[in-house]
Amino acid sequence: MGNKSKRIGLLGGTFDPIHNGHLGLAEQAIQLFDLQRVLFIPASRSPHKLHFQPSSSAHRVAMLQLALEGKTTFSLELLEIARNGISYTLETISQLINQHPDWELFLILGADAFVEMATWKSYADIFKLCHVLVSTRPGVKLEVPEKLYQTLALTKTLLENNNKPQQIVLDPAVGKTLQFFQIPPQDISSKEIRRRVQAGKEIKNLLPPAVDH
Repeated sequence: MGNKSKRIGLLGGTFDPIHNGHLGLAEQAIQLFDLQRVLFIPASRSPHKLHFQPSSSAHRVAMLQLALEGKTTFSLELLEIARNGISYTLETISQLINQHPDWELFLILGADAFVEMATWKSYADIFKLCHVLVSTRPGVKLEVPEKLYQTLALTKTLLENNNKPQQIVLDPAVGKTLQFFQIPPQDISSKEIRRRVQAGKEIKNLLPPAVDH
C-alpha cells in the first residue's frame, strides 16, 4: 500500500445491544466511501446517557464480539472501555490519530447524532481531525441547530439538500469533509429492542444471529 493512508471508519455507541442497523450502516459506509475497515467503538459511559445505566461493559463487548466474528472489514476497538469513565468522541479520535498516524479517519454518524453535535465536548475540533459521514433517510429533512450552521460556516440550503449524496469541504487548508449518504429505512434502535425484550415481544431479524440467542 506504500505511503497511502488507510481509510478507517469509526462507529461509536453504547451498543446495548448491537443490532442489524449498526451493521448495515457500517457496510454501507464501506461501500460508498472506499473504507478498508470500520472500527466499532463501544462507549464506557455516554455523556448524553448518564441518566441511563447500560448493560455491563463485559456484556456489551461480548455481544459485539459475537456479531463481528468472521467479518474481515469490521474490528472491535476497546479504547473507550479501557479509559473507563465518560467517553468523549474527541478524545477517542485524538488517541487514534496518535496511535495510527497513517490512518485517515471517517466518523460515521446517524442523522440524529449529527444534529446533536453542538452539545458535544469541543465538537468543532472533531471536524478538523476527521471526515464526518452522516447517514440520512429518504424524505427525512435534517433539523440542524443554528449553532451547528454557524460553526461549520454553511448555509441552510446546502445542508437541507442532504437527500442528494454530496461532499462538503469544510476548510480547504485542513482538507476534512462533511459527507451525506442515504441508507434504506430501518426502524431499529437499541432502546426499542430492549423495550421489546422486557415486554416479551419478538425481536427476530433485528439482531445478528449470533447475538439473538
